[in-house]
Amino acid sequence: MLLAIAEMYVQGVSTRRVKKIVEELCGTEISSTQVSRAAAELDELLESWRCRDLERYPCLVLDARYEKVRQGGQVLDAAVLIACGVDDQGNRDILGCSVSLSEAEVHWRTFLADLKDRAACAVWS
Repeated sequence: MLLAIAEMYVQGVSTRRVKKIVEELCGTEISSTQVSRAAAELDELLESWRCRDLERYPCLVLDARYEKVRQGGQVLDAAVLIACGVDDQGNRDILGCSVSLSEAEVHWRTFLADLKDRAACAVWS
């Protein structure tokens, strides 16, 4: 249930609409307050993931992709900057991501500075 609410939240579905969908799909009544509380819990989980300490990775892969985002009542293309670390066993971990207006150098610098502040400097050692 939480995953379904998370997906609707990410897609920008209103809490009233989420309430209605959950009730139709599950036959369970859920209040808008419960939906908002679940969204707040997801925000907390995401924030703790985004602020976690980083481990050492011998390989760092940087990439970006463009996604449509809703901002100020408009739908815009935004760059999603992504950092992926590869450990000694070849396992990949997403180290972080950031949404910005473009892939301009200033956005990459800010994103990488945040990774460095989270001890990502260990990545290059």
